[in-house]
Amino acid sequence: MKTYLVTGAAGFIGANFIKYMLAEHQDIKIVVLDLLTYAGNLGTIAGDIDGERCEFVKGDICDRTLADELFAKYNFDYVVNFAAESHVDRSIENPQLFLVTNILGTQNLLDAARRAWVTGKDEAGYPQWREGVRFHQVSTDEVYGDLPLDRPDLFFTEETPIHTSSPYSSSKASADLLVLAYHRTYGLPVS
Repeated sequence: MKTYLVTGAAGFIGANFIKYMLAEHQDIKIVVLDLLTYAGNLGTIAGDIDGERCEFVKGDICDRTLADELFAKYNFDYVVNFAAESHVDRSIENPQLFLVTNILGTQNLLDAARRAWVTGKDEAGYPQWREGVRFHQVSTDEVYGDLPLDRPDLFFTEETPIHTSSPYSSSKASADLLVLAYHRTYGLPVS
């Protein structure tokens, strides 16, 4: 049985993700980690939390001790990181909150995964990873900036350059780049 850590799963997108995963895959276990701030609603996933296939932990992705304890207890195969401070207007009012959660929280999860998933070093000194693990970072189209409203023929692709326009989008782009840096630096399996 594969075990998933899904952060921010009491939010709209995360809740729909776990509902889909539980319905489509009978051989998985999901541990939800959510702080239940303004964007989280435990009621949206209460029916999914059965203590067996789906467990809930109230907590902060910035909490190193908690992250390490969860990795040790559940031996996660996958991390799907939906957790984030969101909403552009809120980021303008309090940018630091967004930087702490979206960047440092992501970094904390990456380090917890690294501590739990590295099995040794190869002959060149690079980390060797437990087979089958992966860190999935969930981003936002906000990292690409704005499209003109009068041009419905324009769209973003994965090759579109990052062009952030708010503390929110900058913090999400920073987290995305940090995940890519962990892949390049440590070989962490990411998507």
